[in-house]
Amino acid sequence: MSDAIRLDVWLDVACLFKTRSEAKRACEGGKVDVNGEHAKPHRAVREGDRIRISRPFSRHQDVIVRIALDQHVKKAEGARAL
Repeated sequence: MSDAIRLDVWLDVACLFKTRSEAKRACEGGKVDVNGEHAKPHRAVREGDRIRISRPFSRHQDVIVRIALDQHVKKAEGARAL
């Protein structure tokens, strides 16, 4: 576990996107904000950060980072940790 992790990696590890490259494209396309600001894929994510993801059909997904993991975990464990 690390103190900070790249945004695109965390979005992939947290299963919010299917792949890291998909998360990277979303960041570059302005679909991801961290703490109210547009976020680039290399931005560091830390515990307590608020992430807003723009989804299709004018929907948004709001997430608060509870733990900054840099490796995939089992889905059941991830649901409890994230």
